[in-house]
Amino acid sequence: MQDNSARPFLRGMPVWRILAILCAIALWIMSLWPADDLLRIGARYVNDKVGHFIGYMALAWLLSQGWPRLPAWLVWLVAFTCGAAIEVAQSFAATRSFDWWDMVANGAGALTGVLLAVPLWRYLTRRD
Repeated sequence: MQDNSARPFLRGMPVWRILAILCAIALWIMSLWPADDLLRIGARYVNDKVGHFIGYMALAWLLSQGWPRLPAWLVWLVAFTCGAAIEVAQSFAATRSFDWWDMVANGAGALTGVLLAVPLWRYLTRRD
């Protein structure tokens, strides 16, 4: 019989999964919504590449927390593939376009999110 009281953090895993899915949905919406409309409804402008970096760092970190048994490279690949799919979808949008530098920012952000998550996960789940 496994003692779950030693690791209460693990019981919250479904919450991390929900947050990761919501983050991915938010990235899709914000990336495909016309930029001028986002500014009109009060979304503040953030440097494009910084926004990509932060968004995919958050996504990769949340994916790492929600699916902790996945290898880090696979978490990175899932986050990066999401960003690549969005960039391809933007090439079909009237007010958006595909950008290789956005892909670099997505990948770097996802890598940073994974690299931050791995030591944190090990710390939170270590046995005393």
